[in-house]
Amino acid sequence: MDVRSALAFLAPNLVPILVPILAALLGTAGCGGQSLESGAGGVGGAAAGPGGSASSAGGASAGGGAAVAPDYSHSPCYGQTASTMVYDGKTHQLNPVSATCRAEGTQTRVYVADALFGTNVSQAEVDGFMKRYELLGSAKSYRPDLGALPTDELVFGDLPSAKLRDGKIDIFVIDTSGAGEGYLCSWCDTLALHMDGTLLDALDGDKSLGIAAHESFHAIHHGYDMDETVWVDESMAEAAMTVNGYGDPDWLTSFLEKPNIDWGPGSNSIAKFNYGAGLVFGSYLWEQGGPDLMRAITREPANGWDGIDAALVSTGHTQTGFELFLDMAVALYLDDPARGWGFKSMDFNPPVLRATLAAGARTTGTVAPYGLIYEVLGDGVQSIRVDAGAAVTAQLVADRDPVVVTPLVLGTDTPVTFSPGVLVLTANAATQYTATAQ
Repeated sequence: MDVRSALAFLAPNLVPILVPILAALLGTAGCGGQSLESGAGGVGGAAAGPGGSASSAGGASAGGGAAVAPDYSHSPCYGQTASTMVYDGKTHQLNPVSATCRAEGTQTRVYVADALFGTNVSQAEVDGFMKRYELLGSAKSYRPDLGALPTDELVFGDLPSAKLRDGKIDIFVIDTSGAGEGYLCSWCDTLALHMDGTLLDALDGDKSLGIAAHESFHAIHHGYDMDETVWVDESMAEAAMTVNGYGDPDWLTSFLEKPNIDWGPGSNSIAKFNYGAGLVFGSYLWEQGGPDLMRAITREPANGWDGIDAALVSTGHTQTGFELFLDMAVALYLDDPARGWGFKSMDFNPPVLRATLAAGARTTGTVAPYGLIYEVLGDGVQSIRVDAGAAVTAQLVADRDPVVVTPLVLGTDTPVTFSPGVLVLTANAATQYTATAQ
């Protein structure tokens, strides 16, 4: 996660005030093993959203393949020194870190902490990162002919010029002492990203570029809408990774193994936000609406579901954000784009099923806020009934061609005239339910 806009007013020397707020925002456990930012791992999926290519890219390769990275050691800023305040994951303090400029492009300057250059980070890695960040993207990117930053700007909007120094964003490659692989520096005077050169596999690798794409979205979004809810901001940042052809496979797998979780909209807590769920929902919005919807959400002043709904209306969509979430739940289970229910941007195993509901059986449980429960109907089931509070939404999915999705009326027996099928449940608040098959 980026350190939220609530910290933007704090000067770097106000550490006694900053630290408890950081702790409250980030939580002591943070985001899995990457406490200041979930990070982006590996290359995920097949094609990357509308217009994306299905070819593969790995390591430091890019969409252009044979293009040679410029020699950034001849950059105008090369060798110039700078300092930035870095959040330390061990002391929970902001500490000054000395760094030296190792690359300057048309939109970016990269500074590497003096303690890391030549050991953790090489000039060749800096050159490769700059090539992929500014010039050429992954072969799976929406625009493989563009780097991650210009692709983000094309899809989501321009970086806020008022926060740029000389029209460029600064990237500091530093050691956070375990605080996280990357984050948007909200306390920096000018727009800056911090990326941990000790935690990243390689500065010019897919993981680094995924993080850079994620954090660059935050930088763009905060220029338009500083007070957006955490879960929308982070879901859209995860979508930026998909747009650029990068994935978050560890978090995605974790979510699919336990989809019935309070992942974000139910609490708007960064400590509870699940980046796998955010990746799925953000990527689904991207696939359904493309750049027009992404730009509309980024610019929309309304927040949360209201903001997504307003953006959908402004781009000519008739469904609400929650209705798209319900469709996403079905697409996540079927993952069959040919039938209109699936993802083109990701490959994954289906979500873990709670149970097989046989004829004459009854199951009970609790639906987490915006969690997902899947119960497969056994052979011979003739009707299904769900008893629950009004917060629950239940759908009956006929897994056939064409797919048929039937909303269930709670407390009412609904005939089942097909097989196979699955019962899909979600809720806007934690709610107990009972499902009965006859």
